[in-house]
Parts: sequence; structure tokens; C-alpha cells
Amino acid sequence: MHKSKADIKDQHKDSEDPMIALSVNRSWQQLLHPKFRSVFLTAIAAAAATLVLLTFVLNAYWPEVIVFESEWFSWLNDIGEGLADAGFWAVVFAASYLLFPGIVTMVMGILADQIATAVEDEYYPNRRGTRKVPVRDVVVSAAKLTLKMIFINLLAVLPYFLLWLFTLGPGALALFIAINGYLLGREYFEMVAIRHAHPRTVNALRITHGSKVFVVGALMAALFLVPFLNILAPILGAAIMTHMVHQLGVPDEIARRGAEN
Repeated sequence: MHKSKADIKDQHKDSEDPMIALSVNRSWQQLLHPKFRSVFLTAIAAAAATLVLLTFVLNAYWPEVIVFESEWFSWLNDIGEGLADAGFWAVVFAASYLLFPGIVTMVMGILADQIATAVEDEYYPNRRGTRKVPVRDVVVSAAKLTLKMIFINLLAVLPYFLLWLFTLGPGALALFIAINGYLLGREYFEMVAIRHAHPRTVNALRITHGSKVFVVGALMAALFLVPFLNILAPILGAAIMTHMVHQLGVPDEIARRGAEN
């Protein structure tokens, strides 16, 4: 079988570099790939459009300032308007900070298949995923992950606060990375591996390689804590997990299981 330059490069590097470090390095190098840029810009545009719409809706329903007719109290109108404007923009800023990463993550999750395809085209041309996943399943999976992360992290607010209080920060960060690392690792592994096998096989493989899947998920969760990198986290996560799936030999293992059955 003819081997591509990427496959030959794999043989030399895989023995020299730790698996996860190699996956991270390759994903970072490919960040400016046209498909990566396309997914990133699409997600940013979708999030920006959503926030602009939210701003218009808030502006339409924002309570009006009480107007004082008496000249004695006219100065209060200026203060009231100033406070109302400050409150409005404070809400817009808070909503943007909280919602922007979530919207970007969801859109990138929907488009993550393009990231996996770009990685496989570049590094694993002979082992591309051929199983077509319905668009509806991709959208539902991305939405479920986003909502699940929001819900579970809301439930963990009290533990986060207590750990932050008693450990001065590290404990809360460790819990955040542990919770979200598990969720992100699980979902992103399944998202990539599902392109190669049936969901039941993917689930079995995820359990088999659970520790490495968690490490990649924890790395993604840590990226979500860093400004700007939190927007890139879904793209890097999808790319890193694609490399991990191939370096763990998942496509080969799937083919072997299929032959045995």
C-alpha cells in the first residue's frame, strides 16, 4: 500500500513524542487551515448576530426612566437616565460574557465534523472516517453538550464557591476541570469516533481508552478558563481528539472488530 508523507512522518514522530503532546502540537500548527478558519469565523458571526439580536430585544423591553414633571426634581431625570443606561449596558456586557463562549461552542460543535475531516485529510488520508452522521444528530449532540455543561455547572456553583473559599482557588479550578473534562472528553471522542463506527462500538472504545479521553477533555476544560483561547477550545479540542482517535488505533481496532464479527 502506498504511504503518504504524513503516514511516514507518523512512524518517525509517534515513537519520539508523547501521544497527547504530538496531538496538541499538530492541532496548533493546523489552526490557520482554511476549514479551521471557516468554522471559527462562522461561529463568531453566529454568536455576534445572536448578541446583537439580544441587545435589540433588551433595548425594546428595558423599563423607561420615571419622569418627574416638577422642575424641582428635573435633575433626577438625568441621574435616572444615566443609571438606566449604565444598567442596560451592564446587562448586555454580562450576557455577552456568559453567552458568547456558549454560543460559539455550540456552533463549532455542529461544524466540528469539518475539523475532523481537515485533520484526516492532512495526516490520515488512508484512514478517513466514511460513516455519514445525520445533520440532525450532530445538532442535537452539540446542543445537548452545551445545555448539559450549563446545567451541571449551575448545580456545582455551591461546591465551586466553597472550594474557592477554603482552597483560595485551586480546588474550585480542579473541580471545574474534572467535571467539564469528563463531559468534553466523552462528547468529543464520540463525535470523532462516530465517523468510523456504530455508537455501541464507540461507547466500548471510549471506556477502553477512558483515561486518555479524560486527559484531552481536561485540557479543553482548562482552555475554556483562558480568555480568547476559550473561543478556540472547541476547534482545538476537535482536532486534538481526532489525532488521539487515530493514534490510539481506533479505526484499526474498529476494522478488526468488524472482521471478527
